[in-house]
Amino acid sequence: MSVKFSMYREGAETLLHGEFGAYPSKGERYALSLTRAALHIQRLLPKPEGEDQRTVVTLREVAGCHAVSHRAAPNSRVAYFSIYAYPRKKRKVAMGSSRIRQRLVRTFQVDGAADYAENQAVAERWAVAIKCLLLGVPVGSETEIGPDLLPRPRRLLLLLNPQGGRGLALQHCHTHILPMISDANISFNLVQTERQNHARELVHGLSLDEWDGIIIISGDGLLYEVINGLMERPDWKEAIRKPLGILPCGSGNALAGAINFSGGFEQALAVELLLNCTLLLCHGGVEPMDLVSITTCSGTRSFSFLSVAWGFISDVDIESEKYRHMGSARFTLGTAVRLASLRTYCGRLSYLPAADGHRPISRSITLAANGSLSNMQQHAPLHRTVSDMGLCEERNVVTKRNSRTSMTDTGELPSFEASPSPALLESDKFTFDTVPGAPPSAMRSAEFTNTRQMYGPPDDLLVPLDKPVPQDWVTLEGEFVLVLAVYQTHLGADLFVAPFTSFGEGLIHLFFVKAGISRAALVRLFLAMERGNHLELEYPQLTHMPVRAFRLEPLTHKGILTVDGEQVEYGPIQGQIHRRLCNLITGTPRVKGSTV
Repeated sequence: MSVKFSMYREGAETLLHGEFGAYPSKGERYALSLTRAALHIQRLLPKPEGEDQRTVVTLREVAGCHAVSHRAAPNSRVAYFSIYAYPRKKRKVAMGSSRIRQRLVRTFQVDGAADYAENQAVAERWAVAIKCLLLGVPVGSETEIGPDLLPRPRRLLLLLNPQGGRGLALQHCHTHILPMISDANISFNLVQTERQNHARELVHGLSLDEWDGIIIISGDGLLYEVINGLMERPDWKEAIRKPLGILPCGSGNALAGAINFSGGFEQALAVELLLNCTLLLCHGGVEPMDLVSITTCSGTRSFSFLSVAWGFISDVDIESEKYRHMGSARFTLGTAVRLASLRTYCGRLSYLPAADGHRPISRSITLAANGSLSNMQQHAPLHRTVSDMGLCEERNVVTKRNSRTSMTDTGELPSFEASPSPALLESDKFTFDTVPGAPPSAMRSAEFTNTRQMYGPPDDLLVPLDKPVPQDWVTLEGEFVLVLAVYQTHLGADLFVAPFTSFGEGLIHLFFVKAGISRAALVRLFLAMERGNHLELEYPQLTHMPVRAFRLEPLTHKGILTVDGEQVEYGPIQGQIHRRLCNLITGTPRVKGSTV
């Protein structure tokens, strides 16, 4: 059998075309055509009755593709390649049905040649072509497809907060995240954080050259730690360019909501949002993202990726901490409580309008697929680590995985799939050792906090907080219900605050609501914010302004200020945008060569 290059249909370039069998073989034959957007599968034998039976697997729902690297039997001439997809399927629930991504493996048998080596070469060519499309590697019908087109397999550092959200992060990691990233041939080290600022300490002393990216498995708060830990390094200019990603397992998942929206998916929550973001992570596309330099009244400087809030939103965020066991539902309850006793705050808000605006770690345990320890002594060690190093190097023909996210397409393609390492998927097999003689966690954290130094680009638009703002700034003073400076599309997974913004546009979107708005109007405002059409309400108390920098000076003695959902010292605060300062893994590369 030969692999053909042709045109599948007018206007759609076919990169590969071929005829294959299925595994296990029952006489089925399929014609496959690969375009840039999808794999088209047409059954040839048994000949379909009635309408043409064609299946389209969109590549945006594919996590990976692999050619089996050994023979199924000693004298067999056939080769195999498998595609690992996560389409949305209907699932029955108590009240009707819902749709959630479920793992679907399609395996094809390459048997057109009399020689195993030729069939294996065809299988590998298909696997490489599909991987190139997933990772954004340029290929065309004239491209000589071979393994040299692919970057080396990625190696990611996963930082997981086991206390995030409702405490399900570790369970979700083993059930949903690790199986999918192993399908994508991603190697990783998984580190559980033990205390506040642990992630900050980790990245501060990390040998970054060993990793292709740092992935947060938690909420927005852990990413805030990581960003500021990177900015505390003397080599901050290089460190902050290390691609960062987030897989939502916390109660506040705003950045994940923005990534989900950027990836073209419908608004999602909980496990559906997690699966969408993991799928985008597998594709590896990177976009530049803005950071905002924040200075508080004591002179402390930090870097923010999401928001600064004062008033109603920060009150709900912090006061709802007592309901953390409820997950994201804590914000709904907190909103209801705060609406019952709506507060206003006196303050002074100043901003610079945008002229072009529009709306050392000590111990590491690294497990290979066979359960043995990998040779990692030459690398900088990591505390409390488990890894899959070696897991994706060999993919064996085995029976199907018993998983809630697994399924087979019994009407179309029988399949075989790669076996997950038992050491990987059974959390009770993990052993985490602490460092002998190490000081208590709280003592180490306090010592680190007191000695850190923040680096970063200069704030050329700001003056010290004890000096008046420049003359080209606008200043307002009065009673506010809330003030929000946001630089992402979402403030929560279901709060579509700034649908017109993007990750690297270089703008802060300043929203404020003045006193005088009714409770009913505030409720309607937040309900409309779920759909992103809240500005259409045209409430006179609501103002939106794109700015480059801002200063907020609370005149009310008591209140709550948050940066990226984390409470900071109360008092005057100011910030300035720094465009495209870091890199975010979104799965949708927007600049040349931006894939990890």
